[in-house]
Amino acid sequence: MEFILKNKIKPDARILLIKVRSIGDVVYNTAVYRPIKKHFPNAHLTVLVEEPSYGIVAGHPDVDDVIILKKGPIFSQLKFYYEIFKKRFDVAIDMHEGTRGAIICFISFAQFRIGNKFSKRSFLYKIKIDFSDLEPKLPLDYQVALLTKLGIPIDKPRPVIHIRDSCRKIARDLLFSKNLNPDKPYCIIHPGARKYDQWQFEKFAEVAKYFHDRFNLNIILTCGPGQSDQIKNLIKCLSEDVSYTFISTTFPVLLGITETAKFVVCHNGGYMHATSAIGTPLVALFGLTDHRVWKPLGEKSLILHKDIDCWPCSSKTMKRVCWDGKPECKELISCKDVIDGVKSILPEFLNK
Repeated sequence: MEFILKNKIKPDARILLIKVRSIGDVVYNTAVYRPIKKHFPNAHLTVLVEEPSYGIVAGHPDVDDVIILKKGPIFSQLKFYYEIFKKRFDVAIDMHEGTRGAIICFISFAQFRIGNKFSKRSFLYKIKIDFSDLEPKLPLDYQVALLTKLGIPIDKPRPVIHIRDSCRKIARDLLFSKNLNPDKPYCIIHPGARKYDQWQFEKFAEVAKYFHDRFNLNIILTCGPGQSDQIKNLIKCLSEDVSYTFISTTFPVLLGITETAKFVVCHNGGYMHATSAIGTPLVALFGLTDHRVWKPLGEKSLILHKDIDCWPCSSKTMKRVCWDGKPECKELISCKDVIDGVKSILPEFLNK
C-alpha cells in the first residue's frame, strides 16, 4: 500500500534527503529533487551528502540547503548529529540504506523517518517502504521507486546537474590562464582509475594524438584527487608534437570546463556520471564494473566494454594480471574503438 505523503505532511515541511555515498550515486539522486519540490512547492529541501559530492548538489535550484557529512573524531561526529537533531526536520528519507544513513535518519527525530523496508537497519525507520513490486533494476530505479511509493509522481527520471555561473566564470578564467581560448574546440582525456581497472596510458596518448593532429583539438588532461601520477604516466606516452594542458581544479569548476568540451574520454566513475548528466558527449570505458547497472544515462554517452569469459567479476575472482594493472577486459578495448565511438556520437568527425 502506498503511503500518500502529501496527505500526511504539512505543505511547508522541512525535508531531509540522505544520500551519503559516492559521486555517481549522488548524480543519480539529483533526479528526485525536482519531483519532490513540485509535489511540495513550499517545502524546505535539505540534502545531506559527503564532501566530494557537495559540488554536485550545491546550486541546484530545487535544493534549499546542503549538509556535508562530518567524519573524524567521535566528538566531532556527536556534534554533527546534534546539529541534525536541532534542525527539527519533519521528514527524513534515507536513500543510502547503509548504517550511517539509517542512524542519521533516526537521530533527526523527524516525525516521518522513511527508508527501505528490507534495509538491514530498517528498525531505525518509522515508515518502512516495500517497493519490490516495482521491480527496480538500476540504482536510479531504487531511488525513484522509494519516492513513488510515497505518492510523489516521477515521470521519465533523469539526473540533473546545475553548474553555477560562478563556476563557469572560474572555468573560463582558468582556461585563459593556461593560454587556452575556451571558445576554441577542445576535448578532455580523464584517465584516472584504480590500477586493476586501468586502460593503457599509451592508448589514451594515441587517441589524444589522433584528435590533436586530425582535427586540431586542444587536448586537456584532467584527473581526480590522488591521480596525478596517472597523468604523469600518460604524459610520458604522448608524442612531443602533441600540445596538451593539464588542469587540476575543484569538481564544480571541472564540470564548468567539461560542459563546453567537444567530448570526454574516461573510465567508469563519478566524473563519468556527472559528465553524462550535464550532456557533454562521452565515451566511457568499462571493465570489471557492470555497465548494465552503472551505465551513464545521458543521450550522448557511449559505453565501451568487452565481454570475456571471466566477466562479470569481483575482487574474489579477479586474475593476478588485473591486480598487476593489466586487466584483460580493458586491454581488449582498442584505440579504434574509442575513435569510432567518438565519431558515432559526433557525426561532425566522420569522413574527415
